[in-house]
Amino acid sequence: MSKKLEKAREILAGKGIRSLCVATVEVLGQSSRRAFYKNRLLGRILYPKPTTVFLELTNNCNLNCRMCPFRLDPRKTGYMSRSLFTSCVNQLSKLGVETLSLHFGGTSLLHPDFEDYLKYAIYHRDHGKIDNVGWISNGTLFDQSIADSVVDLGVDAIGFSIDGIGQINDNIRVGAEYSVIERNIKYLIKRREKAKKPRVFLSVTDFGRTEEQDMDLYREWVPVVDEISICPRIFPDGTVDTKTAFYRGHKKVKPPPFCPSSFETMVVGWNGIVTACCVDTSLKADLGDATRESLKQIWAGPRYQALRKAALANAFPFGSPCQNCAFWRMTFEAGHEEPFLGRTAAIHYHRQWKFIRRKTGATRS
Repeated sequence: MSKKLEKAREILAGKGIRSLCVATVEVLGQSSRRAFYKNRLLGRILYPKPTTVFLELTNNCNLNCRMCPFRLDPRKTGYMSRSLFTSCVNQLSKLGVETLSLHFGGTSLLHPDFEDYLKYAIYHRDHGKIDNVGWISNGTLFDQSIADSVVDLGVDAIGFSIDGIGQINDNIRVGAEYSVIERNIKYLIKRREKAKKPRVFLSVTDFGRTEEQDMDLYREWVPVVDEISICPRIFPDGTVDTKTAFYRGHKKVKPPPFCPSSFETMVVGWNGIVTACCVDTSLKADLGDATRESLKQIWAGPRYQALRKAALANAFPFGSPCQNCAFWRMTFEAGHEEPFLGRTAAIHYHRQWKFIRRKTGATRS
């Protein structure tokens, strides 16, 4: 990081978000304002904007996955009310957001009003400032009727959580039936035909499989889906499992100067409690209550501001869910790419994630 950027961060940590406009002249000089505003990192600090918002329709789940941090979540189980959901979507439609994800701690399809909620979100994507709508499903309840609705509505992206082939998956994702999930995904792919939406991807956790079992999973699904997203196992305190092969043998780089989550992410729990990161599974940060305040007020409010200041200084108070978080610090080389599966696919690296994508022109199953 440049000395100027480091100095700007120090000033911001000491003076607060609103003082950065004045600090700009002090740090960069008046002639450098244009460069300052073009700098993506500094722009994010000066004008934090929610780019990704998660609405937790429910934290109830029909599975008991062995590696899932949510199963240790002490929160009461519940379902987002229609009034809270519509209020959040209405506000986001005016504020603007790149991605609206209709999931967080549970299986969204367990919500009795899921289809109505999905249609409402899609309507406001088409008539407002929401760019993309999607969610991640465990695939067990994603039947043909839901698939038909997803295609007809033009949902932007659907992720399916799979952690192995056949019984391997079912042993990790306790309560799942791989054959049911496989059938549901392949029906959606067929129903979509040549349409551009939805983008269909697998969400895979690096847990509980041998290298050979990993390869079986990738060979089976790379020709079928648009992408496979792989993430490490994350523990409830935000630390990551570094004992697996996920981080070994790959080019890691110095992490960013601060965790960007509080500058770009918002999570609204089913009961309205807000946090700034999907790693905060218990909503412990408690940045506001969407049943009492507007999302705009919460985003600009003192709790979010305090969290951003702590993030910039990398100094979180005792008991904060961010205190021991290591996830954002485990960073891959940006843009790094490796050929995969006989060069029919490639592994792409971005921040803390790996993505496997079929090469253009490779045959789809």
